[in-house]
Formats: sequence, C-alpha cells, structure tokens
Amino acid sequence: MSEKWNVELHMSPGGWTAEVSHAAEVRQNASAAAEQAGTAASLFTVTGTLPQLSEEAREAVLAQLRIRPLALYALLRGGPAPAELTGLLPAAPAAAACTCGRADCAHAAAAEHAIAARFAAEPLLQLAHAGLPREALLAGVLGSWAEELAHDPSSAGRAAETAGRPQARGGEGGAAVGEWIAEAAADGAMHQPGPAFGAVQVQLAQPGKPPATPELAALLPGVPVAAGLTMIRERVAARIWQAVQKKKDSPATKS
Repeated sequence: MSEKWNVELHMSPGGWTAEVSHAAEVRQNASAAAEQAGTAASLFTVTGTLPQLSEEAREAVLAQLRIRPLALYALLRGGPAPAELTGLLPAAPAAAACTCGRADCAHAAAAEHAIAARFAAEPLLQLAHAGLPREALLAGVLGSWAEELAHDPSSAGRAAETAGRPQARGGEGGAAVGEWIAEAAADGAMHQPGPAFGAVQVQLAQPGKPPATPELAALLPGVPVAAGLTMIRERVAARIWQAVQKKKDSPATKS
C-alpha cells in the first residue's frame, strides 16, 4: 500500500482482485471535492492474473530446495524468500484492467505494488498461487530424499557422522539432516525430542571404590597432600555443579 491509496487484496486460483480507494488523509479532500462537484468518491477495482510455474520452473524450485535444506527451513519458517530461490519464483503479477477505464492508471500501479509486497513477505503464498502449494512442495522434496535414502541406506549414518561438520549442511549427508530439519519445522517441533527419545535407557553403574591416593607425600615433603587432594575434589565438584546449573538455566534447555 502506498501513501496515497488503500488497497484490499483478494486472491483466487489463477487471479486476483484489488479494491483501491484513497487513503484516509486524502479521502477527506477527495470527498469534499466530490461533494462540490455533485459526485461520490470512487472505489476502484483492479483485476489481474497470477503467473503459473511451468513444469520446468516447478522442478527447478524443488531441485534447489533438495540440495539446500537450510533454504527449505527458511522458506517454511516464513519471511522473505531465501537467496537460493532468487530468479526461480514467478514473475510479479501485472494488472489486467481497472474500473476507471484508463490504461496504466495509478490504481493499477498501487495494486501491483501491494501484491508484490505481499508475495515478497510470503513466498510460500506466492508459490501456492503459482501451482506449488506447501503440501506438494514438501512431498516433492521429502519424497526425493526418501528415495535417496532407500537406495543408499548408509547415507543416514554418514549424515550422523558428519552432522558437526560444515559439509553436512549441503554436501554429503546433507539430505538426511535437511529432512529432519524440514519435518521438524513443518511440525513445529524444532526443539522437541523425537519419538525414539523415550526408548533411550540409561543405566548408571554403582560407584566403585575410589582410586588410591597417589603417593605424593614422599614427593612433596612438608605439603599436606590429603588436604590438597580434598580441596581439588571440592573445587572440581563445584565447577561441575556450576556448569550443570548454567546448562539448566540456558534458553535452549528451557524451550
């Protein structure tokens, strides 16, 4: 919406309609002028079509997301389109007609600006109206990853081994890591344990006999060895306790 116009958008499969009227600060002057002229202030309707992705363009978007899991995550999270999709999204929609009857009118320009801003902020919405809805997008990407894993079962293991290295983001094993990210983002469970978490069992052995105190007295004559070792144990225990408390109080642990 520009400073001069109010624009209300309505989108339907294959097309869009915008109701364009003067903004509040301009409407008062327009209404006064209309009353003097004996006419009513106008509400203009602008219509246009929504560009559709060709099969080739659709596959290009999916192919880019398959090799860029973080781009898929950014797209699902919302906000502007990730840089990896630059040049792959449909062209900006153009107005086809306005009820004012004039070609290239200000109402059409305001409507085009409004819909371009809306799609820039919501690329998933733009893709959906271009023939690639969220469900089809996820099926096209995750289905491809599932096929890759079926043909190469070891890829998941390699992904786990390389999860801490930069190449895991987009190279070897990246698809498996990206699949987890995409599914977790789609389910809103980025910080929740998976279903296998409850199956993990931890068994701690009973503490055994503490190790024998090193024979330090002979090496350090005149030094209170026993008291020194006790102090070291207490300080180490205190540091471990502080680290545990810091970890428990961190935002990542609380979420």
